[in-house]
Amino acid sequence: MRFAFILAAICVCSAAHAEDACPDGMKLVERQHPEGVGRNCTEHRGLKHCFAYDPSSNHAIGPFKPLRFCMDVFEAPNRAGAKPIVMASAVDAESWCGTKGKRLCHETEWEAACEGKARKPWTYGYAADGTKCNSGKTWRKFDVKRLYKGGEEGSAELEKLWQAEPSGNRKACVTDEGIYDLVGNVEEWVVSRPHRKFRRTLIGGFWAKPWPGCRGANDAHEPEFRFYETGFRCCRDPK
Repeated sequence: MRFAFILAAICVCSAAHAEDACPDGMKLVERQHPEGVGRNCTEHRGLKHCFAYDPSSNHAIGPFKPLRFCMDVFEAPNRAGAKPIVMASAVDAESWCGTKGKRLCHETEWEAACEGKARKPWTYGYAADGTKCNSGKTWRKFDVKRLYKGGEEGSAELEKLWQAEPSGNRKACVTDEGIYDLVGNVEEWVVSRPHRKFRRTLIGGFWAKPWPGCRGANDAHEPEFRFYETGFRCCRDPK
């Protein structure tokens, strides 16, 4: 009986510790994260994209890195029901997070939060599902000159292209810790792994890109790049 009481007290203290580690609007993520994950693809579409994996083949490929960090629950501006910020470069994202006393998330942190404890390829499981996260919309053609012109023309072009949803709209698109929309909605800037060409990377896909999942990094753009579906969220070190 006494042992059960002590165990319950430890669990309560651990939960309280996790809540105190991060400010309001952020969740604590803490685990050992492998550099790689091996999986057997069961559904190929096109030359490069895998849309489903065999769950029994899922295995970690080291080395492992201990991670402990706080992450925003929603994409910036980090408010439930708000429209996510887009047309943001990595430079914009770092500046915005800095004003909040936060920083841009690292690629490995983002992956760890997205994959969860089971290291799933998508937040919700082992097969791409554009209905669970906002990633199954039809891609729309864009006019580059109008989009970057700004003013009324730029706003009109963005409105034509817009298919993001209010943050937290898809209740199935949530991580183990309660973080929403890591997959789909808007593509998010993160600090790149050391081997990448550019120091900042986009990850997670957007509303018309269902295949990337938790490790689908898009490292083809410089940190100054901004587009109609580039957004971000913030992280910070825990107390």
